[in-house]
Amino acid sequence: MTNDLAAKVTAARGILQAARDSLDEAVAILPDGEADNAMATPALLGLLFHVVQARRRLDGLELLLPDVTRT
Repeated sequence: MTNDLAAKVTAARGILQAARDSLDEAVAILPDGEADNAMATPALLGLLFHVVQARRRLDGLELLLPDVTRT
């Protein structure tokens, strides 16, 4: 079970990184992307939502990992 969980955590980390990369790319090409404010398009909100979902999924899986630091 632990190996399966570790594989799921590894996959979830990859999904989160890919989602973050996609969001970063989209923000980088926005006009005035370096400004503090920008108009969020539906596509941009979708990318942001995907990052949040991926983060929540990873957090949930990591809670299931055994705490190796605990004694």
